[in-house]
Amino acid sequence: MQTAMVHGKRVVNFLNKKKREISYAVIGASLGTYFITSRIVTTAVVAGQSMTPTFNKNSIKSRVLVDLITPVTKVKQDDIILAHDPEESDEYIVKRVTALAGQFVEVDEDCGGAYVRKYAYQGKLTVPTGYCWVEGDNKSKSHDSREFGPLPLGLIKGRVLFTLWS
Repeated sequence: MQTAMVHGKRVVNFLNKKKREISYAVIGASLGTYFITSRIVTTAVVAGQSMTPTFNKNSIKSRVLVDLITPVTKVKQDDIILAHDPEESDEYIVKRVTALAGQFVEVDEDCGGAYVRKYAYQGKLTVPTGYCWVEGDNKSKSHDSREFGPLPLGLIKGRVLFTLWS
């Protein structure tokens, strides 16, 4: 009887140790995943037609991989970025950077959005320091800098690396 109890305690201790190890592994994996997806890379869903044909060519949604490490100062012209929507803070936008600080943007004052109609001079605008000009690839379906103006670099969350699936 005594040996059976000792054996039973060993089994319980072994199981408790395994539970702790599994718990530590799950917690470690969860923290690692959180760190990676909040600081290094994350995924985002691109919905709508503003970036067609680059995204959503064959479906209504695409999932993209976003680089969160590259500083916003390294964003280049023609990069596709994920940014906080300047008009709706709880939303994100995916757009192409078409001009950087100090560059001129040629716009169609007749077909442009509210910002373009108000601030364009002879079909041109200059992007101020600390901002970039973003537009969707499908200009007729895009709500972009032509409507809300230059995008502050501080609103950029990351740079789109590639499409995971569409």
